[in-house]
Amino acid sequence: MKPITLAVAVLVATSAFCQNYNITYLSKVEFPGQTCANIWGYAANGKEYALVGASDGLVIVDVTDPSNPVQLEQITDGISSLWREIKSYGAYAYITSEGLDGDGKGGLGIADLSGLPATPVPFHKYHGDGAINDNLKKVHALDVDEVEGYVYLYGADVISPKGIVALNLNSDPYNPIYVGQYNGSYVHDGYSNNGMVYGSHIFAGYFSIIDFTNKANPVVTATQTTPNAFTHNTWLSTDGNYLFSTDEKSNSYLAAYDISDPTDIVEMDRIRTTPGSGSIIHNTYITDHFAVTSWYKDGVTITDTDRPGNLIQVGYYDTYSGSGNGFNGAWGVYPYLPSQTMLVTNIEEPVSGGGNGGVLYILAPTFVNACYLEGNIKDASNNNNLAGVNVKIEHTDPLNYTDSGLDGNYGTGQPTPGTFDVTFTLANYETKVVQATLNSGIVTTLDVELEPSNFNPLPLEMLVFTAESAAEYNLLEWTTAQEKDVDYFEIQRKRSADDEWRHIGNVAAVGNSAVEIDYSFYDEIPAPEAHYRIRTLDLDGQEYYSNVIVVTRPKEGFYIENVYPIPSSGMIRLEIQSDKYRPSNLSIFDVSGSANIQQTLFIEPGLNYQMVELPDDWPDGVYWLTLSNRNITNKASIVLRR
Repeated sequence: MKPITLAVAVLVATSAFCQNYNITYLSKVEFPGQTCANIWGYAANGKEYALVGASDGLVIVDVTDPSNPVQLEQITDGISSLWREIKSYGAYAYITSEGLDGDGKGGLGIADLSGLPATPVPFHKYHGDGAINDNLKKVHALDVDEVEGYVYLYGADVISPKGIVALNLNSDPYNPIYVGQYNGSYVHDGYSNNGMVYGSHIFAGYFSIIDFTNKANPVVTATQTTPNAFTHNTWLSTDGNYLFSTDEKSNSYLAAYDISDPTDIVEMDRIRTTPGSGSIIHNTYITDHFAVTSWYKDGVTITDTDRPGNLIQVGYYDTYSGSGNGFNGAWGVYPYLPSQTMLVTNIEEPVSGGGNGGVLYILAPTFVNACYLEGNIKDASNNNNLAGVNVKIEHTDPLNYTDSGLDGNYGTGQPTPGTFDVTFTLANYETKVVQATLNSGIVTTLDVELEPSNFNPLPLEMLVFTAESAAEYNLLEWTTAQEKDVDYFEIQRKRSADDEWRHIGNVAAVGNSAVEIDYSFYDEIPAPEAHYRIRTLDLDGQEYYSNVIVVTRPKEGFYIENVYPIPSSGMIRLEIQSDKYRPSNLSIFDVSGSANIQQTLFIEPGLNYQMVELPDDWPDGVYWLTLSNRNITNKASIVLRR
């Protein structure tokens, strides 16, 4: 599904998005007094287990009977942390955390699951060997290359700037061996397969393809910026030709890329589960040709990726009962149990008996192949391709609508097969309704031609419409070749592609003219990004819309635009806007002013990115950050939770 305007998205978000479909609830397990982070699974000897990353340690839950789960054991390691990540290799589970124990140690936890369901489960900590002997502390995330038998640690503080540490599991999975590292830039998470690592550089805003064939000398072969430039995780398609990414930001997307030629990576499509709500995507995983994704407040979704250029959502379950911006709800999802039982961790919610706690949701998904509708739309009078045509399948399934692109092509779909009306709508063209028969896993091609409206169009010929930034304003100019009974021009603006159109001013028309007439309008409160169009009305009430022009301008002034993530485990990213070069003083301190960081930053014109790491011995809590340049001081808060 392609992006649509916010006006349409809000309408859909308030109706169809509220329904759960193709995923059903089975049971849940509560963890009072603890939060939940990521989730993984393990299966052996006819048994299935959930491996839950809780704040006090790994929890093992027998989910063989998904309606009656049984908690077997919690493995504690002296660390209490919001962050825990788990992956497995054979009968071994590997656990990372952003926290440290009382001795200042973190390391990689390793659990031997081979004896399950018997407990206690053998467990120990690996703190590094060889060149990193006893130096491995906090690790943000990890992944296992099951083909080659290596575990890759992301955001490991044994190196700077916390890139990737590679460990060999082949000789003894319970006692890994250090073999190399990548330290080009901070890597938050990643996916590994057959010696290749697909790293998520969250603060830099891109994913990388890193050749780890030589573990001691990895080589970056390609990079690609993701839609919201805050790349959180990646996962590879089963055929290895496509990569899927998530950005942990408001209004984020699941995005698909063709990486078959790493020198020419192409974005294929992107999808939001509740467009216009501000929801945040977190983790996605590929099973067969489906992306199973956790979306914080939106819960979990299933997306058919069989056609990466036309992503179709085919399953949804809201574990949070709401939507919108914020870091609440579903942290992780695990879709790989042999039974296809789905495991989802909610960070924290009210639990039975009072208070809050993390919750493991146990769900039953139905993996339904999408019904695809694709085609081309042309002007019947001249055979030109038509862009911006709204295409809507008239059925209650969500997200079954799109707009045609500049080439007139469109692609949408839905999970429900059958015969449905499809409505094609574009201003100044006759709305067209055509029936289409949709089948699961099949592409239905529907090409249409739209007739210009039968009523007399506006007696107006617009020769040119331009918009550009100038000094303190944006200047809009347009020229008409002829006018007849034209009343006025209404200037409309939106501040982003997903914003709503807003009226910002009128310009009176000459009304009747057979010669060229020039018009102009000054937007004196311009946005950094502004989309403009002109709505023209004649005396009979008929209307005509111009094409859309986007004007971007450098943000002026000097201020902190974003501080991420919130909360932070110790590493924070600042996004700073400045209208000129400004040497500035950065200070971070606690409420008493006793803990303090002082640093000079040399801020360049435009958007600046700065990473700052808080000391390991700072306790959890709220800290203040100031950024000062002469008489201008910006202030922001930081929440530290290790």
